[in-house]
Amino acid sequence: MHTRALQALIAVIGVQVLAAVAVVSLHRLEAWLRRALPYVISIAVGVLLATGAVHLLPESIETLGNRSAVWMTLVLTMLALYGFERIFHLVSGVSAEPAQDAEEAHELGHHHHHASRPATLLLGSVTHSLVDGTSVAAAFAIDPRVGWVTALAVGLHEIPHRLGDFALLVHMGLARGRAAQLAIGAGGSSLLGWGVVAALGEHGSRQVAWLLPVSAGSFLYISLVDLLPELQHERRPWAVLWQILCLAAGMVLAIGLTHIPGA
Repeated sequence: MHTRALQALIAVIGVQVLAAVAVVSLHRLEAWLRRALPYVISIAVGVLLATGAVHLLPESIETLGNRSAVWMTLVLTMLALYGFERIFHLVSGVSAEPAQDAEEAHELGHHHHHASRPATLLLGSVTHSLVDGTSVAAAFAIDPRVGWVTALAVGLHEIPHRLGDFALLVHMGLARGRAAQLAIGAGGSSLLGWGVVAALGEHGSRQVAWLLPVSAGSFLYISLVDLLPELQHERRPWAVLWQILCLAAGMVLAIGLTHIPGA
């Protein structure tokens, strides 16, 4: 197996293991997770923004050229994600959750799919993880440094996403053990995304490169449309300040990781 493909596989598996550990630990650390998740999400926004705008997009332009097709791919990716979410909500329906239950699910973890049935919720999660696995593998295929930063970005938003899945599945009436299994299992599609990129190999490097603007568009969409609005509910001044600082720290972290000497 090619070294970069192996590194990408390790990164993809590592992200899903961390997400699984977070879900399994939820019942033991629920109070801590409630307090920490807003700041994890803030860091995730910073990492995703910096990874999309400072790493993946410039890599796209350097590899494919600064042409309109690259920018159109980025914009169309964001429009496609918006369209998918809107259609998904219309098809699945919005659940009529009691206010306190909806708030509890929100606090336990970010999740923008309020599906009325577990199957529709899991469909969205499987699709999301497939895109994540493809993004990580595509980034490694171009540059391992960008690959690790992309894996970090995916991990920081995948953990709250997985916790949100778990909370909503429990709210839908599933036993906690079964809900944990399904929430963790949905991340398995990330391996399929890795497999698609790995199958293309070096002979498909040009095709893989076109996944970079797709990844950049998905990261910008997730950070600006899905995650950032989640932070707007906070009204405590000190908490807002910490969220801003965490967001800035996430950006510094993502930018700094590719400037480590010898990295």
